[in-house]
Amino acid sequence: MMEVFCDVFLPSPWWHPLTYKGKAGIRKGQRVIVPLGKGHRVGIVWEAKAQKFDSERIEIKEIASVVDSVPSIPEELLDSIGKAARFFYCGPGELFKVAFPTQFLKGTAVKEVDFRKDFSKRRSLNFSYIVPDERRMQFYKQTLLQDGLSSIIIFPERRKAEIFWESLEGKLRERGTLWLPGNAKKKWEKWEQIRQGEIKFAVGTGVAVFLPFPNLGRIIVDDESNPVYMNARYPYLHVRTFAGIRSQMAGAELILGGNFPSSRVFKLAEPECHERPDKRLIMVDTKAARKFGVKGVAFPLAISDLILKKTQEVTNKAGAALWILDRLGYANAVVCSECDHKPMCKKCGAPLRWEESKSALICPFCKEAQDKPTICPRCGAPMLIGDKPGAEAALDIAKSLLGSSDKIHFWHGGIERERSSLKKIVSTLKKEGGIVVGSRKALEVCDEIPVQLVCWLDVDIENARPLYDARFRAIKMLWDSLWCGKHAEERTVILQSKQPGRGWQKGLKAGWNIFWKNELQERKDLELPPWIYLLEVNGKPETKTKMLNEAIRLGIEYMDPEPDTGKFWIKAKKEYQLEQLREAWIPFFHVSRSYKGYPKIRVWMD
Repeated sequence: MMEVFCDVFLPSPWWHPLTYKGKAGIRKGQRVIVPLGKGHRVGIVWEAKAQKFDSERIEIKEIASVVDSVPSIPEELLDSIGKAARFFYCGPGELFKVAFPTQFLKGTAVKEVDFRKDFSKRRSLNFSYIVPDERRMQFYKQTLLQDGLSSIIIFPERRKAEIFWESLEGKLRERGTLWLPGNAKKKWEKWEQIRQGEIKFAVGTGVAVFLPFPNLGRIIVDDESNPVYMNARYPYLHVRTFAGIRSQMAGAELILGGNFPSSRVFKLAEPECHERPDKRLIMVDTKAARKFGVKGVAFPLAISDLILKKTQEVTNKAGAALWILDRLGYANAVVCSECDHKPMCKKCGAPLRWEESKSALICPFCKEAQDKPTICPRCGAPMLIGDKPGAEAALDIAKSLLGSSDKIHFWHGGIERERSSLKKIVSTLKKEGGIVVGSRKALEVCDEIPVQLVCWLDVDIENARPLYDARFRAIKMLWDSLWCGKHAEERTVILQSKQPGRGWQKGLKAGWNIFWKNELQERKDLELPPWIYLLEVNGKPETKTKMLNEAIRLGIEYMDPEPDTGKFWIKAKKEYQLEQLREAWIPFFHVSRSYKGYPKIRVWMD
């Protein structure tokens, strides 16, 4: 007996679909309501096929009802989700929860749309590493105007998307939409307009890459090397990679742009660096800088006379200067002067930083606050002092320089009421200038107003981070400070370092070609991305052992630096090994293991 069987994916962590009996005519992309456990769920048909069925041997439940009369999602988008799910070691259902509005996943009715394939399109890959930012944004605008293709333009940060959108002419904005987190009802209405082809382009952050344009023609990913594009929460999708997959499935053009290319893009295409900062970039030796003692902190804060002089010159003319020190708090840690004990976070095990403004010790990861002890909890010594001064300690020096606190501002990621706080800072800077002291987040000020001076008080911090791509993150951030925001070419950037202009810093003067050629050779020798794929796996210890056994069976290299935990690493040197591992690990993501929980896997590729 011939029956129609439908493979259905639900918004769930399972890697496999559930199979149900259906009726003739049902197609991929239609939503259906299916029985599951004691209730019913909405899913999306992945495949429907007719085949013989022996009802006496196997019992398969029937689809309860069909929500859509025709497919409700472009097939290329579903195919992209399926391919991305395989690459990023998650189920398509996990990506559904990121890609689609809640209303859609709950079965809210939508209008019929004819998602016909356009076979006249030809996929192409292009690059736009134009600096400064203002010139690159102009290129994106011209691209939008030239052919009217349905387009998605993606930025790593909300404010950058807003600024680009606000710069578009009114007639052009009438054809598009700004796609950002906000009112769920309004977003649902816009999403449906996009699905029906009434909106021709969207400007937004990473999640915009999933928008269901019926005939997608172009995706632009700005600042493609920004680490923000790797989802911080599971599923660990990389937006740039998904954009590449989708452009291939849709036959669309993909434009990757930014100030500094990623390792993967440079390995692929070696884009040339045509701009140099020349005299705008000044490097000074920290060892020759003036040492400012900080009360209660063991080490002084070094600030060169050049930074002090240039800052005064800028602020005397009502200009804006940034002092960036990527150590938050008054001190990065507190240490006993007798036994060198450092108070640690009870949850994370990280050294607690001293925040004078809160009169507390704060964990840099979980933000757990503790009272600063008056005596050492280990040896009872009465003297606990700060280790190295943080950005908060630089505030007092800035106040002494200007003789007033009215023109001194503090800006970093931990500040509450973020948008309103930044608006107040920008408003004051516009009127009378001043200094913004803070973390790398202070660079956001450059997007709002011209900033004449950026001073990095200790660039060696960035390179010291325990990450294989620490040098890249450091040089990209410093390079961005030369070219980001308004009137960047009129900005001076001063870097303080113990080894100014040496090692990886050579790339700041000579361009990214020099940096990446040296960096990629070292990564190749050490077998690091982009030459291989690193898989970071977190699960339960008992699951870890079984998953590692599968890797061993396949002859794939693994690392187990924390044997008492459920965490381990895999080094996949060839793409086919990714597929081998996925096939071997499918049983650990079966619906039958729902009560046991599922491992979470992150793929590092840059």
